[in-house]
Amino acid sequence: GIMKTRVNPNAISPMEMNQMSSMMGMMSSLQKIGKGKRKYSIPLDKSSKKFLVRFIDEVKKQFAGSVMADQNKQIYDFLVYVKEVSEKKESTELKVSFEEEEFLKRMLKDSVRGMETMEFKWYQFVKKRMVKMLTSQYRDLLAKFK
Repeated sequence: GIMKTRVNPNAISPMEMNQMSSMMGMMSSLQKIGKGKRKYSIPLDKSSKKFLVRFIDEVKKQFAGSVMADQNKQIYDFLVYVKEVSEKKESTELKVSFEEEEFLKRMLKDSVRGMETMEFKWYQFVKKRMVKMLTSQYRDLLAKFK
């Protein structure tokens, strides 16, 4: 059963409206994942492949056991596909459809944004450095998208 939540339009800030409409846009493009022709290719080198595998594992963890996993089997399958390609020694590129590329790009961008806005206490310098490093890995990967 889908929970119906009634939204009071007056109680919503413009920012929330924005997020909701981008979520809706996201949902409609999510439905196209795994269905389109994979005619876009993202070049993969050794480090971006390693990174993608880790990234997909994280994403899959968030999908696991959620409503998303049932509703969006094709997304889950797509994540599995990305991981499989990234794990192959011989693969040098990832073939994706337009929607799949957008989806990956969006996830990476969100992650970068999330990491950039993280606040650290002065004594968390190790963690801060790690996040900085991760952020630059996400950025490198993003740069491979056109």
